[in-house]
Amino acid sequence: MAKLRYLAALAFALAACSGPKAVWTEGPVNENGKAMNSLLLQNVPAGSRVWFQELYDSKEVLEGPAPVHFQGTTFYVDIPSDAKGDVLIKYLGRPVPRKGWAPEGLWLQQKGKKDIAISTEYVFGEHGETEIDPSWFACNYSPGPADIIPRIKKIRYGNAPLISLDRKPVSVKIREEDYPSGWYRISIDAQGKAAVEAADSIGIFYAGITLSKLPDKVREGALEDWPDLPVRGFMLDVARDFRTKEEIFEVLDIMASYKLNTLHFHLGEDESWSLEIPALPELAAFGGNHALPDWDLQETKALKPMAGGAIGNRSYYTEAEYKEILRYAAERCIDVIPEFDAPGHSRASIKAMQAYERRSGDSSLRLQDPSDDSKYWTAQDFTDDVLSVELPGVYKFYGIVFDELIRMHKEAGVPLRAIHIGGDEVPSGVWAGKDRSAQKDYFTRRMLDLAEERGIKLAGWQEMALELTPETAERLKKSTYFLNAWSTHDNIELTYRLANEGFPVLLSNVNNAYVDLSYGDGFEDIGLNWGGYVDERKSFALQPWKIYESARWTGVDTPLDVSVAAEGKTPLLRPEMVIGAEALLWGEKVRSFGDVTYQIFPKALGVFERSWNASPSWPTDSAFKEDFDRFYSIVSAREKPKWDKKGYNYKKR
Repeated sequence: MAKLRYLAALAFALAACSGPKAVWTEGPVNENGKAMNSLLLQNVPAGSRVWFQELYDSKEVLEGPAPVHFQGTTFYVDIPSDAKGDVLIKYLGRPVPRKGWAPEGLWLQQKGKKDIAISTEYVFGEHGETEIDPSWFACNYSPGPADIIPRIKKIRYGNAPLISLDRKPVSVKIREEDYPSGWYRISIDAQGKAAVEAADSIGIFYAGITLSKLPDKVREGALEDWPDLPVRGFMLDVARDFRTKEEIFEVLDIMASYKLNTLHFHLGEDESWSLEIPALPELAAFGGNHALPDWDLQETKALKPMAGGAIGNRSYYTEAEYKEILRYAAERCIDVIPEFDAPGHSRASIKAMQAYERRSGDSSLRLQDPSDDSKYWTAQDFTDDVLSVELPGVYKFYGIVFDELIRMHKEAGVPLRAIHIGGDEVPSGVWAGKDRSAQKDYFTRRMLDLAEERGIKLAGWQEMALELTPETAERLKKSTYFLNAWSTHDNIELTYRLANEGFPVLLSNVNNAYVDLSYGDGFEDIGLNWGGYVDERKSFALQPWKIYESARWTGVDTPLDVSVAAEGKTPLLRPEMVIGAEALLWGEKVRSFGDVTYQIFPKALGVFERSWNASPSWPTDSAFKEDFDRFYSIVSAREKPKWDKKGYNYKKR
């Protein structure tokens, strides 16, 4: 009997000493399409607070304390003062389309004690998946010796049998004729030795990339190649999901292997400011460091958690690291275009400058007017992230940021092609009592003043060119490096309208290029689906000169009739203004470098292919399918073994 009492007491003591845990359960769906979900919080002290991250979901709480939406993806739950250790919350919410949408990043906060991460277990309901015709991925094409990604434009084989390739060129020559930048020709003789001719040093670099990707056995002959589009980009959002300097190096290596030349570096967002600006130390020290907000919810010491719930982790690059990234990119013929989104998506900079004012007492860098009582709700569920564009501090602030960026690039010995200032998704309801278009035009003019005074170009999202006076629009055309045309298929005409008006357009259309969207409706896939789904077929379907035919499916696998897609639509009158294409990886649902490579491989390769070879010929649906089979066969034979060797995570078919 004494032994039983001892064991019972030991069990009780162990339970009392165990840390907090959580179990999230997805319940059945009712007739209104709502799921009876539950969150069981175990071993949580009375009077504590639990934080978690989740894409916004209005919850009808049926039992337990109600989760409170803080900002963006952040929620908290206050544990009642009479709680006995376990708290159960039952609520009606949405059925999660995939497991990555469930609440995550749970942390326990207690006054006067260290914050504690809460381990979480998930119990999901039944989830189906749309079956895709497997013939799309059958790999019926047998790659030839010079079949690589992106595809080489001209290949001439001799009659000799396969020979061993000597990858080190016996000669390299710059041609003085009028060839496009990046043009090269590789001549392989009967002994497998290669001679390289190129238009410039970039062409020599791309010839080297091609030689590195050819198989060991090749044929005598000649390969001639060049890029169709001058800007071939990849956008990486590190403000919502921070990646280390070493991981950025890896991304740059991947980009170089597919002959991309532009890293669109999304560094400034609502969730984080991810670059040290020495003249404004709070930008990194506050806007790039994350902790749980103070108990009073004022965020006086650090910014709230990021989308993934990261607590206390540095999420910015030092000046030295940024310069290393610039040099590493330049060695691979890649330009870095830094982006700091404004006037929306600016919460991190707003909060950081509030911290600066508290420290210094200097209000001259204030970015948001405390008396502004505007009521708005952004697409990412923020209510406090828009600059007060009439404040002089906005332009003093960006003048300092611009000058620091110019200095860093100069000291790194790397050109600053442009600074991307965003301009997208400013919600309705901002700038209460003032004319929205006038405010937007004023902001654009003042940012143009900063750029023109410094002799630099701007880049932005397509909204930057809208709601402007004719005079401001003309100035913007002269000072714009590119506009990301990101429209969905429903309003894709804007892409060609902007090009026709004289804006340099970088194709970034959601239905083909947003590789953060899920591959499909599979429960294990990561990503969002607000703009549909993107897989390797859809990225490959991008057609820069026939943009209306770029969407070949709705949903996961429902085909569209592309033969009538352009009927009644705005034609492209100035094709020279479509200057490139870009694959984009937003970070809302990226949690690791493995997630980065999963969303790139093989999904993004279609955009990489099309930015190099912009004019495919697909007179029929069967011609498209045959060409995709060739592409996917090459990817499977030549690229996947390299990914396996590198240990990359990727979508397997």
